[in-house]
Amino acid sequence: MLAVVLLAAAPVCFGLLALALGQDANWDLRNYHWYNAYALLNGRYGIDLLPAQTPSFYNPALDVPFYLLASHVPAKLAGFALGFVQGFNFILLFMLGYAALAIANPWWKVAACAALATLGMLGGGSIALIGTTFYDNVTSLGLFASALLVIRYREGLMTAPWRKACARALLFGLPCGLMMGLKLPSVIFCLGFCFGILFMGGPFRRLFQISFAFGLGVLLGVALALGPWAWHLATHYGNPLFPYFNDYFHSPLAPPTSARDEQFLPHGGWRDYLLFPFLFAKNPYLVGEVPWRDWGIPILYALLPAALLVRLALGRARRRKALTEPHAARYLLAAGAVSYLVWLLIFSIYRYAVPLEMLAPLLIVLAVGLLPFGFNRRALMAAALLLTVAVSVEPGNWNRRAVWLDRFIEAQRPPLPDHEGLMILMAGFEPYSHVVSEFPPDIPFVRIQSNFTSPDQDKGFNRIIRERVMAHKGPLMLLMPPWQQGMGEEALGYLHLAVAKEPCQTVIDRLYDDKALNLCKIVRTP
Repeated sequence: MLAVVLLAAAPVCFGLLALALGQDANWDLRNYHWYNAYALLNGRYGIDLLPAQTPSFYNPALDVPFYLLASHVPAKLAGFALGFVQGFNFILLFMLGYAALAIANPWWKVAACAALATLGMLGGGSIALIGTTFYDNVTSLGLFASALLVIRYREGLMTAPWRKACARALLFGLPCGLMMGLKLPSVIFCLGFCFGILFMGGPFRRLFQISFAFGLGVLLGVALALGPWAWHLATHYGNPLFPYFNDYFHSPLAPPTSARDEQFLPHGGWRDYLLFPFLFAKNPYLVGEVPWRDWGIPILYALLPAALLVRLALGRARRRKALTEPHAARYLLAAGAVSYLVWLLIFSIYRYAVPLEMLAPLLIVLAVGLLPFGFNRRALMAAALLLTVAVSVEPGNWNRRAVWLDRFIEAQRPPLPDHEGLMILMAGFEPYSHVVSEFPPDIPFVRIQSNFTSPDQDKGFNRIIRERVMAHKGPLMLLMPPWQQGMGEEALGYLHLAVAKEPCQTVIDRLYDDKALNLCKIVRTP
């Protein structure tokens, strides 16, 4: 009964926590999470060009549910709902702990699982995402669900006829794949939970069959969630993952490079790769743009190989009382190790590793469970390590409003009574596409300068932008932050345009601390 009450209350608690933390106003929300959903639902992809910069090409499906809610209800209700959904991670973490821990006393087991789930939800990176639209703690729901299904039904996977077992494994991989299709960085954990099956224990042939079928389920989920959007990108831009991996797809609209963000990868050679968890624990800017602290992953990184070495050296203690369920422990620890390795080699962006941070408290206990010591000794050691993690936590902050708006997106703009035929250009590198939804829907927005392309760059997409602007016969205006006005005017020069000498008007972005945007008339130059 206690477990039921805890699990029922958890989403509500995290919805309330989202309200207490403040309204989300993060960079990505202002750059694309709001605009992409608005564009998809309002047919803007044939009207606008690149308001959200490079993420204009991201799959917008993940952004649609929150946009639909937040555009129709008060901001506080939308924020509570987002935190409520993210709170279901607590339930899945609790259930993973319940499946992986071997604690005989049901009260102690519930308390331990609740503590591990709470610590996982309130880590330095994970608490920063509660109530935000980064969605790394929304896609985690599908990832954890897949892992839980594998653990919960392991016996059936190992004993059922192989065709039936593979069919189940395929279904178990589907939630992982759906999350990857919605947000590609989820590939980290899709690979981890797939290859982790090989270490679960049992006949290798059956483990390989299950892992392979799980992987097929992942691919099916990716096809379902990403397929329609990939088709859109392929037919319009010649690359189903545009602009990424263009060194393989060779779209003429982007350079022949992978376009992968490599700025946070370790750059100091093998020592940096080897010591990376300790390096980013000391300096969080190595793996992200905001400060935070959480020692969960570094402690796990040091503990797991040490525990394995001690286990190999001393062997298994006789008649010791188990702290963990062996098959679940092997699976989760292997999946965590593989996921970390993939993350390290491909991204090294901490936000993408937040699901691993959420699992870290449980994985620490599972790693301690490998040690050939007595139950009480291992339990005390796990408690001490978890206490160290808890006191280390300093939550990150991706920018929030302390005072909630009435509507999630608000902008004060000047009246545009004669806007027929008007096109608004955007420039600079700041995120402000969210205000596009506050303008009359018949006004097209074209970004002539962004983190994807600028007029002075030799990119095929520049031709599309230039042709679109040059073909427009109506009036033009420029919308951009005043602190980047100079670079915007320079960009206009490449298109034989200039800001008119009359004063600019002001658009107030209520979401971003009431910052002002300039709305200036544009004239054509010889």
